[in-house]
Amino acid sequence: MLDSQQIGQIVEELLDLELQFLVDVKTSSSKIRQKITVLIDTDEGIGIADCSRISRELGDRLEELIDDAYTLEVSSPGLDTPLKIKRQYHKNIGKSLKVITLDGQEIKGELLEAGDLEITVLPEKKKKEKKEPEKINLAFENIKEARVQVTFN
Repeated sequence: MLDSQQIGQIVEELLDLELQFLVDVKTSSSKIRQKITVLIDTDEGIGIADCSRISRELGDRLEELIDDAYTLEVSSPGLDTPLKIKRQYHKNIGKSLKVITLDGQEIKGELLEAGDLEITVLPEKKKKEKKEPEKINLAFENIKEARVQVTFN
């Protein structure tokens, strides 16, 4: 059976890397069939037509390589999916994030910048604080998890 990395290499061959990018590949096995989940995206958001095309082309390639039964799911990352790659941070500049650092600190605030090594977040102002919070720079290596927060304004 192919592992996530091998499947990811095949997916990247099918993507228009100028526009589309691979977020994650997950494989899980069961007694009946393996499940392969592929998450892809673009800077503007991936459409159903692109997911369907990638699913068909990937399915054709995998049929040649995998003898066992499997389920293939190709989709965009959902709102509840943590950010996995740097390009997702760039895509979400200006949005509210909830970041958990490796030491357990939780920071909620607006993503201001995303560089090669770190992100800059402006924490939310707490109700009892009188002065505005200062920007925080967080190295990617110190981020355990980051999620975009849905806001209803």
